[in-house]
Amino acid sequence: MSLLRYGAHAARLALGLIFLAAGVLKMADVAEFAHQIAGYGLFGPGLAAIAAPAMIALETTLAVALLVGWRTRLAAILIGALLIFFIGLEGWSIAQGKTESCGCFGAYVQRTPAQVIGEDLLFLGLAVVTALGLGAWQSRRRALSGGVVGVIALLASALAIASPRLPIDPWVTGLAVGKSVEELGIAAKLDEAATADGLVAILDLTDPVSKEAAADLNALSGAPGAPRVIALTPSTEEEHAAFLWDSYPAFELKTADRPLLKRLYRRLPLYFRLQAGRVTAIYPGPRPPAADLLLSGAS
Repeated sequence: MSLLRYGAHAARLALGLIFLAAGVLKMADVAEFAHQIAGYGLFGPGLAAIAAPAMIALETTLAVALLVGWRTRLAAILIGALLIFFIGLEGWSIAQGKTESCGCFGAYVQRTPAQVIGEDLLFLGLAVVTALGLGAWQSRRRALSGGVVGVIALLASALAIASPRLPIDPWVTGLAVGKSVEELGIAAKLDEAATADGLVAILDLTDPVSKEAAADLNALSGAPGAPRVIALTPSTEEEHAAFLWDSYPAFELKTADRPLLKRLYRRLPLYFRLQAGRVTAIYPGPRPPAADLLLSGAS
């Protein structure tokens, strides 16, 4: 076997592992990946919600095809085409002055568009080496390999669609009972009262559910002996202002950088109790916890 062939096999395996990792990491938070796709302005939120799981399934399938050696040259060419598209998209994003992460490796791996272009150029080189160095090479077990790729394609599609409803938050987010506000990175957003004994709500102000939750939070804020209620949101200042106009929150509402808050959640609304500067309980939405539960200090 020639040196070029050895190098092409190494490139094939490296590229397959990279794209497999990208697909799996994006599965952890498909909704955020859809939000990132919509942010480029090529699709509306509805189409982005369809494109996100489809892209995850495609990347995962091509990665497995490379790893098992099934239609290797075609898989490498398709991955190369995707990379060229991604590079062009990131270049356009930079020209538009955007600095948000692309979500190529999921919502919890943050990189700038310039970093993404550099990485994608390297990956494109691996795709070229694979396509040219291996030619029409395939694994000797072609039928078995094709079956594996088919099963992975179906499994990846199913997992991407089911991901938002899977109970994997403790393993993919940074929010956990016992964490301090410093560890969560939100200490600067909270006053002393909220840190000592508070209920923090993370809200998406564009979600109608958040407007319904605001009424419950208003009632809780006015209850005797209730903890300090404060809401954090990754929404824009314009969305913040519209929410204030529509919902009249009786609690403090603060805008925080999306990358900061995104490490703490997969779905919103989300609520968590703070006591003595540490998380003592986490309450997934859509409604905030009952006042009697909060007042009991249950964790």
